[in-house]
Amino acid sequence: MTQKIITITREYGSGGRLIAKKVAEALNIAFYDNELIDETARQLGIDIDTIRKASQEKSSSFAYSLNNGPLVLPINDQVYATQAKIIKHLAEKEDCIIVNGCANYILEDYPHVLRIFVYAPLESRIERVEKDYKEEHENTKKYVQKRDKQRKSYYNYYTNKKWGSAKSYNLCIDSSKYGIDNTVKAIVESIKIFDSTKASR
Repeated sequence: MTQKIITITREYGSGGRLIAKKVAEALNIAFYDNELIDETARQLGIDIDTIRKASQEKSSSFAYSLNNGPLVLPINDQVYATQAKIIKHLAEKEDCIIVNGCANYILEDYPHVLRIFVYAPLESRIERVEKDYKEEHENTKKYVQKRDKQRKSYYNYYTNKKWGSAKSYNLCIDSSKYGIDNTVKAIVESIKIFDSTKASR
């Protein structure tokens, strides 16, 4: 039986993580987000904060490596490679939703993956960060833009695609147009249609 695998990539403040969690609950399938960070930290034997930072920044020739040796991959590359291995394992093990910026690319050769990108206008995302996330920043607009820039830079570095480009996804949806719950409903219906087309192939 073909696995039901959905990857969620999202702009910061779009509500993508909450949407993914609600979709997983609606479909009664596994949800993976921070669990990827935890398992990566366990496999590499590095603290979670270091893993979290490395999973948001592309590698560089000056990146910290575990042994500071010339033949050891920079920590950023080790984190990416380990997460890719974990994501592939999950996709082969069970039905699940994976919230990870590069998961759609990592599972590129898996034919039955529904790849989703959740976005929203900047103003809407700023409002969500301040009101729903309860985050306080000196300049919320600059912070949101910085987080998006990090995600874009990381994705474009480790893949041969462009972050946010419609060509990289099966479904791109503006969460501000529908609200969180209706976006969840729209994605659930899209998954049902996607599954029905898989069955007819």
